[in-house]
Amino acid sequence: MSDAIAVVTGANAGLGYHTSLKLAQRGYTVVMACRSAERAQKARDELLAQCPQGRFEVLPLDLSEPASVSEFFPAFREQFGSLDLLVNNAGIVGVPLTRNSAGHELHLATNYLGQFALTGMLLPLFPQDHPTRIVSVSSLAHRLGKVPLDDIDWHGGEYKPMAAYARSKLAMQSFIQELARRLEASGSNTISVSAHPGFAATEIANKTGMTKPKGPVRKWFQDRMQSRVPTPDEASEPTMLAALGDDVKNGEYFGPGGFLEISGKPARAKINKRALDVDFGKQLWTLTEEMTGVQFLSDI
Repeated sequence: MSDAIAVVTGANAGLGYHTSLKLAQRGYTVVMACRSAERAQKARDELLAQCPQGRFEVLPLDLSEPASVSEFFPAFREQFGSLDLLVNNAGIVGVPLTRNSAGHELHLATNYLGQFALTGMLLPLFPQDHPTRIVSVSSLAHRLGKVPLDDIDWHGGEYKPMAAYARSKLAMQSFIQELARRLEASGSNTISVSAHPGFAATEIANKTGMTKPKGPVRKWFQDRMQSRVPTPDEASEPTMLAALGDDVKNGEYFGPGGFLEISGKPARAKINKRALDVDFGKQLWTLTEEMTGVQFLSDI
């Protein structure tokens, strides 16, 4: 797609890296929105070695910090002016209780609040004379999440890193669905869709030991599951289907179509009923606007 511009958050590794490569191979200028400029530049050099004709640009973005998101927007607008595809890919998992400068729990800040704010800021830059997309990378963990609206930010109760991750992913999935509803109601030519990678051998999975279990489950995993774990390249295919598929509809969710959605060719996937709850989605949207200070599509 000549002259089309894509923003990919967390583009320096894992799914983001392979998504960036595939988009560049299809003619997109890829803006690599990454927390570490050094790692992003190294990844850019590697991407250019694989795709010499590719167009990759690096812009700093730390989704966990509101100031960084606010600084990214004018920098992107000044340099590029518009975009055709936003891939909300960046994420963290398994972090001990940590808070950002605004006091928000770090999984929530990075995996949800920052992506909500970024999407809201960039939305006016999507042209409306042709179809455009917002693709958010979700997780199977969203089906296990709980989002108490009266304590979304972990000020009470026992903190568990994986529960915090699941919470952030359920919040994000609800946002994706509510965004789809509001975009459709507004008559926008932009759609909101999502994808999950299955049980991929990504940097996040490796760091948390998800693909290298210990103890009694090790042999079971190695015997039955190890061969099914997709590579990051394979795991990026659901994202690519969501981003470029011809028959993709607003609000759809994709993942590996094989055993337990661990691997396999990309296919439509199931969404947690809570994420599809319209009343919950509206309440979460309002709360998130208050938490981020970013308002958009509010009157719909």
